[in-house]
Amino acid sequence: MPWMDFRRVAIMNTSQHIIHYQPRRIHAAHADSWFAEPREPDDGFKRPGYHTTRQTRGAASWVREGDVIWMVGQLHAPWGTLPPSLDARINVEKVERLPDGRFRFAASADSCWFPLFDARPLLRILQTQNAKGQVMPLWRRPTAPIGQYLQSPRMLVSEEEIQAYAKRMLDLPLQFISYRIADGTQPAFELARALLDAGHAVFWDRWSLPRRLAERREVVSDTVLDEHLLSCLRSAQTVWGVESPLYAAPGSYSVKEQSEAMNLGIWRIAGALPRA
Repeated sequence: MPWMDFRRVAIMNTSQHIIHYQPRRIHAAHADSWFAEPREPDDGFKRPGYHTTRQTRGAASWVREGDVIWMVGQLHAPWGTLPPSLDARINVEKVERLPDGRFRFAASADSCWFPLFDARPLLRILQTQNAKGQVMPLWRRPTAPIGQYLQSPRMLVSEEEIQAYAKRMLDLPLQFISYRIADGTQPAFELARALLDAGHAVFWDRWSLPRRLAERREVVSDTVLDEHLLSCLRSAQTVWGVESPLYAAPGSYSVKEQSEAMNLGIWRIAGALPRA
């Protein structure tokens, strides 16, 4: 009996844990215009809705309902690249094959997004296995970009390390970055890097908002966006204000965030950072 048949029998009553990579990007300027698509107003804010891949072989083809896909991301900007971080946990509710051949993995309601948190220590110890059952390090050469090793989904040998790391990350007090996109994005990026270097878990909208808004300029409900940002702010230990000439512009999100954080007593101007 081929090894894959043994594998199917062995995992019949267990969840498989797959890991994959998707880059995140900050665009200094958008060439495209704002647009809107028909979808629920809060789609993608509280949890991921799905993941797609063009890979049709290997671990991508092994995924079934009840499995878990761990997404790794890395934020690239004109000013540098942040350390890789766990982006999302997708608990697979449904597997679909799209007309163009891609796999689409619908996420169940208990899937979640993760804050920014340096995942390099985790990625260095994870082990994966291929279709022949051969075990190998996930990140064989940590000096190389992690995306080189996760261009295709890979099967984790064990989920224990990644589960423990995710729990530790979610147990950390959240650091919320408040800034003005128009003239504060670069200093906010530098603040995010400093907070990560100090061992913190970070909410920054360039990472923590749905990609359709953070990267693709999709029009979303102002009410939903307001409620989501303020809910995340209220759950934070500290709100770090990145002051800039336009930060206090009347009606801006940054003014709302500053006012709410001051009322809660968690407002701080970005400066010297404590370690986690």
